[in-house]
Amino acid sequence: MDTINLALCSPPLTPSVLHASKAYLFLLSPTTGDSAREKIAGCLIAQRISTAMMIASPEESDIVNQVSHPSEPASKSALVPADINVGLFCHPTPLPTPLGIPRIFVSSSHRRQGIASKLLSATAETFIHGCPLDPRKGHVAFTQPTGDGNAVMRRWGGGSMRVYEE
Repeated sequence: MDTINLALCSPPLTPSVLHASKAYLFLLSPTTGDSAREKIAGCLIAQRISTAMMIASPEESDIVNQVSHPSEPASKSALVPADINVGLFCHPTPLPTPLGIPRIFVSSSHRRQGIASKLLSATAETFIHGCPLDPRKGHVAFTQPTGDGNAVMRRWGGGSMRVYEE
């Protein structure tokens, strides 16, 4: 977890959060000449949450970046910045959301191989026994999406993703 937090520039998860979470690992079989140990190529931490906010579409986020006309009244549903650096905004209304992903990490030498998507799919399928979760229905939310994480989140979630505060 220390390596993941350092790589993601994230604060450590508290012991109580870790105790109440599930960890999913993507393991690689040993190759010829390697030790007989498996290698961890990816890790995902999943936790039960209650609410999250819907991420605005790129089109909605672009509108926020434009200067509004002074005569336009401020909208009650103005978007909230989640990460200005990657242009990520969300709607302020909290929505019921059962699954939170506070950490997902794939080692740099194993990225772009579908590992993050496989970890996310396995988590959504098994996190709540007998109740598969669907990201397209808003059942999954993320915290602190990095630029790469934002791309994975949007691609895997089909554009219906949510974010929550840790």
